[in-house]
Amino acid sequence: MVLASGILIPETQFLILLILAVIVSIIVKYIKLPYTIALVLVGLLVGLAGIEEIELSRELIFFVFLPALLFEGSIHIDLDQLRKNAKIILILSFFGLVLSTFIVGILIHKLTHIPLIFSVLFGAMVMPTDPVSVLALFKKLGVSKELTTIVEGESLFNDGAGIVIFEVLLALAVEKAHFNLIETLLDFGYVVIGGLGIGLILGYVAYGVLKHIDDHLIEILITGILAYGTFIVAESIHASGVMGVVVAGLFIGNRGTQFAMSPTTRISILTTWEIAAFIVNSVIFLLIGIRIPLGNLYESAFLVLAAIFAVVLARVLSVYPLVLLSNLKSKRKISGSWQHVINWGGLHGSIPIALFLGLKPDMAHIDEISIMVFGVVLFSLIIQALTIEPLIKRLKIITINPHEIEYEKIMAKKISNQRARETVKELYARKEIPHELYHELKDLYEKEADELKVLASKKLEKEEDLREKQLNIAKRKILIAQKSSILESLRRGLVSEEVASELVQDLDSEIDSLNSH
Repeated sequence: MVLASGILIPETQFLILLILAVIVSIIVKYIKLPYTIALVLVGLLVGLAGIEEIELSRELIFFVFLPALLFEGSIHIDLDQLRKNAKIILILSFFGLVLSTFIVGILIHKLTHIPLIFSVLFGAMVMPTDPVSVLALFKKLGVSKELTTIVEGESLFNDGAGIVIFEVLLALAVEKAHFNLIETLLDFGYVVIGGLGIGLILGYVAYGVLKHIDDHLIEILITGILAYGTFIVAESIHASGVMGVVVAGLFIGNRGTQFAMSPTTRISILTTWEIAAFIVNSVIFLLIGIRIPLGNLYESAFLVLAAIFAVVLARVLSVYPLVLLSNLKSKRKISGSWQHVINWGGLHGSIPIALFLGLKPDMAHIDEISIMVFGVVLFSLIIQALTIEPLIKRLKIITINPHEIEYEKIMAKKISNQRARETVKELYARKEIPHELYHELKDLYEKEADELKVLASKKLEKEEDLREKQLNIAKRKILIAQKSSILESLRRGLVSEEVASELVQDLDSEIDSLNSH
């Protein structure tokens, strides 16, 4: 299976990865373990088992995986929330990244005696954030949308900035280029602004095309061309493909979905990109787990610990002081609790691996850098990702209403009670319990059902917001069932395609209206 120029993943191995991803996704439904962590752990086991290694290359990550992840992430970001928090996001994405990169470089140089330029190069590789598993956790726990936007916005923008800084440092370290501050800043500005410009132009062109088309399949294809085309075009003129895709995604996700798409198309596009991101995340985290050299990490424990210490300390020294300075000159204050989550939630994943894989095998200190990169990524994706949920709960920043949790418990008990009553009837029908016990058990569970029904009604009467939310959930399920029945009628030839399309579009409008509340 060819995924990009020069990138080959055999069909059988790709299929195995997808099967593993599905198995893991099913298992994590029953155990308290984030999906991405489970994938990395399974990948480690696959690697230890000695199964033939699947090639994980820089080109595979950059030109196949990254555009899909960036586009899917950016089309979901609320532009209004991004504008409100633009100041802190830009501070963390650019100034925070530069500061933490040099702190890591200095610490690694002092601790390991690796030359300063290579130590700083390592810092540029590992400091871009990749909080995929954290964002999934935010959604599950009900963390504030504003905090989610800050964490995701920082990640989207510092990926592009980090790659640019890395390229500059790589030229200084390997090609012995002469450092010129003015020239470097101009190059940095060209790469960033060039990427932003390409993304905006191509996003606007795609938006113009989408406005004149009403076919969700073609429109999905156009967004796919936009995501990958923007990345390729920007990179071909040595601008930032990452920045380009982010801007194009933001444009389509906020303006395109509102003014250039029907509700059916909007739902189809968002669903398609969620599926694409799920597949890409599944494959990439499995491949990272497979690629991590556990034996080498153990043998070079000091290097690994030094790298982890440097990265964690650099993140602390860049996040808290910069947020403090931002708070002094801003009406929108970032609380201490949020600062802790921003700091610890800045995980390091696919970007460090991709940048490392782009290095030449004969580069000086490549072995030490390899050990440190994989050590930091493993620590970040497992230890940090596992401890972020307890941190969030301890800080009490979850926005889910406690009344909502109580209602969910009542509903869970109602479902359990329903199953219990059905089992009692089955046992009696199979003559496994006598008549007297049947009536006793039947009365017991029916009484419990009545009590739960009263509790649920009182909770909904008392909490208007809860009632409204549950009503919307029920309406959404009913509308989806109606849509399914119309599509089934179309399949069986009971209604024409024209009639079915009109009815489905009306239902999608109602579903979309509920989703926006």
